Amino acid sequence: MTSPEYTDNLPPDLFPTFPVCWATLSDVETEDALEELDDWVTWLVDRYSLDHRAVPPCWEQHGALVEELSALRTAWISAFNITGRPEAPLEWHAHFAAALRRLIDWASRTGCRTGGQHRPDR
Repeated sequence: MTSPEYTDNLPPDLFPTFPVCWATLSDVETEDALEELDDWVTWLVDRYSLDHRAVPPCWEQHGALVEELSALRTAWISAFNITGRPEAPLEWHAHFAAALRRLIDWASRTGCRTGGQHRPDR
């Protein structure tokens, strides 16, 4: 349970209200959005013990991975928002399981490996 005192002090940018449409962002906006996403992806990789087969170190250089991870983050924010439905976190995990299969598929297509072995998208 979250106390009202705690929620009153939450920064408003902690829970953005809309998804990121990467195709519409300027270069500067893309850079800023990637920095925000990177913080969450770092947490996700650590929290769920993901490795390079799901999220390679160069994920931000692969459009499909950026789009999937960004969508996961948006859904996570919505699911764990203080105004979210009680079952939303469970639904997020179901979506995460499906997204993880796609991440692994896309990451395998890149051919990128740990240790700086990045291959650009074809």
